[in-house]
Amino acid sequence: MIKKFLKYFLFILLLISNLSIAQRTSTYTRYGLGDVLYSYSARTLSMGNAGSAMINSDYVEILNPASWSNLTRTRIEFSFAYNELKLSNQDESKYYGDGIFKGFTFAFPVSEDNGIGVAMGIVPYTRINYEVQEKATNETTGNYTSTYLGKGGLSKIFVGGSYKLPIDFILGATLEYYFGNIKYTSKIEFDNNSYYPAEYELDYGPTGFGTTLGFITPDMSGLLNAGSISNLRFGLSANLISKLDTDTSFISTSSTIVDSIGVGKTKMEVPMRLDAGLHIAFIKVYNIALDYIYQPWTNLKLNGINQLNLNDVHKLCLGFEYRPQRMPGISFWEQIMFRAGLSYEMSQYKLNGNDLKQYSVFGGFALPLADENTIDFGFEYSVRGKTENNLLEEQFFKINLGISFGDIWFVRYEK
Repeated sequence: MIKKFLKYFLFILLLISNLSIAQRTSTYTRYGLGDVLYSYSARTLSMGNAGSAMINSDYVEILNPASWSNLTRTRIEFSFAYNELKLSNQDESKYYGDGIFKGFTFAFPVSEDNGIGVAMGIVPYTRINYEVQEKATNETTGNYTSTYLGKGGLSKIFVGGSYKLPIDFILGATLEYYFGNIKYTSKIEFDNNSYYPAEYELDYGPTGFGTTLGFITPDMSGLLNAGSISNLRFGLSANLISKLDTDTSFISTSSTIVDSIGVGKTKMEVPMRLDAGLHIAFIKVYNIALDYIYQPWTNLKLNGINQLNLNDVHKLCLGFEYRPQRMPGISFWEQIMFRAGLSYEMSQYKLNGNDLKQYSVFGGFALPLADENTIDFGFEYSVRGKTENNLLEEQFFKINLGISFGDIWFVRYEK
C-alpha cells in the first residue's frame, strides 16, 4: 500500500515541477541573483527556515554541516514545491503559479561515537523567474509593448562531513561547486507592422567553488538546572563562495539577423552568509529554534562593480516542532509531527530609497511511512513590499512537499 502511494505521490510531484503554463515569481528577482533559497527541505521551511543549531538523526539539514553528527541511518531526501504569487500595485492584482524541484541529498553515518557523518547533494542557491510587460505609445512609432524577462539562478553540488571533538563540540565543513545560468531578455514589439520587433539577451554563466563551515556547542541544558529543558545548544555556520568565473554574452536579435554583440569572461563576487542559531528542547518532544541570518548583498560585484537596488539581508527566524517519542505500540496518528514558524526579513532589495521588508508565517507536519521514514509538508505565507511609492506588494503562498527515507546500509556483520 505504501509503495503504491509513493508511486502516485512521486508522479504528482514530477508533474507539478514541470508545469508549462505561464509561470512567474517575484518581479524583484531582476536585481542581484534573485531570491535566496535558504534550505530545500519541507521540514526547515515549516519551521521558518530556522534550525542551524539542531542536531538531526533523521533529517539532512544543509544550514549547518555540523548537524550531521547524529545520523544513525543512511538517508535519501528530496523535495518539490509549488509557489503561488499575488502581485499588486495601486491599480490591479495578478496571480501566478510556479512549480520547482527543490533539491536532493544523500547522507550516511561513518562513526556514531565520533560524530562523523557524511552528506552530499544538489540544491538551488538563488532563483530568478520573472516577466514584466509595459505598454506605451510614441508619436513616431505608435503603440508598442516592452517585455522584460529573467530566468535562471545559482545552484550548488556539495559534499561534506561532521566530526565531534572529545569535549562534545561538533564541527562541520563542506566542499561546494557552484554553477548556474542567468538570462535577462528585453523585447520591444510594435503594433504598427512598419516597424520591426527587436530583442536583446544578456547571459551570465557563473561557476566556481565554495564552502560552508559550522559548529554546534555541547548540550548546555545542565547549566540551567531545569528538568524540563532536555537540550540546549548554540550553532554558527558561515557560507563562503570564491570569486566565480563567469562567462558573459550579449546577443541582439532582429527580424533578419542574430548578432553576438559581446562575449567575454569576468568575475562574480557573492557575499558571505552567516547563520547563528539557538536550539532548546523541552521534555524531549518540543523543539524551539531561533536563527539570525546576515548576508551583505550590497557587496555583490560583477566585474568589480557593485549591483544596484540591493540591500544587506537581516533575517530573524523562529521555529517550533512537536516530535512525539517513538514507543512500541504507538499508533499512526500519534506519530505525526507538527511544526510552525515565524520570520522577519530585511530583504536584499531596495528600490527608490525604500527597504523592502518581508513578514512570513509557516506551518507543516510530517506523516510517518515507516521507522524514520516520513512525508513532510511545509507551508508558507509571506508579504513583501508595498503598493505605495510606485512599488509592488507581493503575497506568497508556498507548498513544500518532501520525502525522507532512512535505512541501515554499510553494516559490517561479525562472521
